[in-house]
Amino acid sequence: MTNNASFFKFEAEGPSNNGLNEWETMDPNNLISGNPIQRGHIYHENPNIGYMTGVWDCTEFVDQMGPYPVDEFMLFLEGELFLDIPNEKTVHIKAGDAFIIPKGFVCQWRQPGYVKKIFMIVDENILKAQNPSLERITVINFDKQNTNSDISNKDIQFLNAAGTMWVEVEQLCSLIQPSIKTTENKLVTILEGAIEIGSSDGTATFETGDTFYIKKDSEISMKADVKTKMINVCYQAP
Repeated sequence: MTNNASFFKFEAEGPSNNGLNEWETMDPNNLISGNPIQRGHIYHENPNIGYMTGVWDCTEFVDQMGPYPVDEFMLFLEGELFLDIPNEKTVHIKAGDAFIIPKGFVCQWRQPGYVKKIFMIVDENILKAQNPSLERITVINFDKQNTNSDISNKDIQFLNAAGTMWVEVEQLCSLIQPSIKTTENKLVTILEGAIEIGSSDGTATFETGDTFYIKKDSEISMKADVKTKMINVCYQAP
């Protein structure tokens, strides 16, 4: 169910923490082991362009090695994951990590127990460019920037092949942004500090550990009085 507000907080158990809904059973032909039970809540989606973002949890399973079907950003809230890559080292993901698997990247999902994640999925067939972030699983480096700097800056760490989805770590030293129309959907997680978001729907302050979402074409104002670092996951429909 899609939220109609211009911006809103992501809750780990769905809106108002009312719980996640059980989703359809995974195709056993795609699994090596496990009988996973998956649940979730879609906060915003556009099925016509293969876009969705929300919260998902699932019990243990191991799937078949193969190309990943979508571009997917994930922020792990609970559990751990091992991503096996042919002829390369295994990527170990744990709670608190944020990472992206690019569409078409060959790997195997090996989940030894319960997992909960926030995600954004983009499924596009438009291939406009190639770049290094398409050839690896990108685990977001939260500490790449100089947190002692007094200069606001952004560091883009992933860009999909179509150029429509990117993930950046942004540092704000201070910000007063009047209301402007947004040009992309944006999923934001606050790593440090706090930010105030305003629109015709009201005003809310998000602090360290919070995740919130801003819809494209919304009139949004922002204010940050303290040094703030955040992950921005952006999608700009073609």
